Amino acid sequence: MKIVSLRYSSDIQQVVFAAVVSVCLADKLPSHFGYASPQPSSAFSHRSRPASRPSFSAPRPAPQPTYSAPRSAPGPVVPILVDDRVHPDAGAYSFNVETGDGISRQESGSPVPAKEGPVTAMSGSYSFTLPDGQQFELRYVADENGFQPQSAFLPVAPAFPHPIPAHALEQIERARQEDAARSRQGPSQGYSASSRPSRPSNSYGFPQ
Repeated sequence: MKIVSLRYSSDIQQVVFAAVVSVCLADKLPSHFGYASPQPSSAFSHRSRPASRPSFSAPRPAPQPTYSAPRSAPGPVVPILVDDRVHPDAGAYSFNVETGDGISRQESGSPVPAKEGPVTAMSGSYSFTLPDGQQFELRYVADENGFQPQSAFLPVAPAFPHPIPAHALEQIERARQEDAARSRQGPSQGYSASSRPSRPSNSYGFPQ
């Protein structure tokens, strides 16, 4: 009976030893044998990965609007028909310009003696076509007496003496009546030089 119990105890020890060895070697076996060692759960691992942190970046500036000069439709090219110029020589000059759209200008000038010293006397003209088709023309002289234009298109002041408007006659009559009424009332009761208060004195005495 003792022999049987000893043999049974020896068998149990061998089984336990084989189980321990198999568990220890299981981690060393390559994965191609169809066995993979169990991995610890991430929920219970003391080396769990830290939570990913949100990343921030600087906001991009909004695109700025671009501006460019407006492009105008190409207009007709106006030719220059005449361009004669005489550069100043001892104060005298002249020029004459004409373009294909009907604009014309001429001017000449030269120094002349005057009371305040020599001045440049100028004379010339310019003309162009008005929108209604009329031809505008102006001639001028500019000297010690000022600018003196002449043109049929310039406004003309009425000849003097001219009729006085009715409302102006009424104002003149009212002023005449007011002057007559003041002359009948005698001298004005306004302040005179003697009635004006004198300047305050710089010295003060005891009150009386």
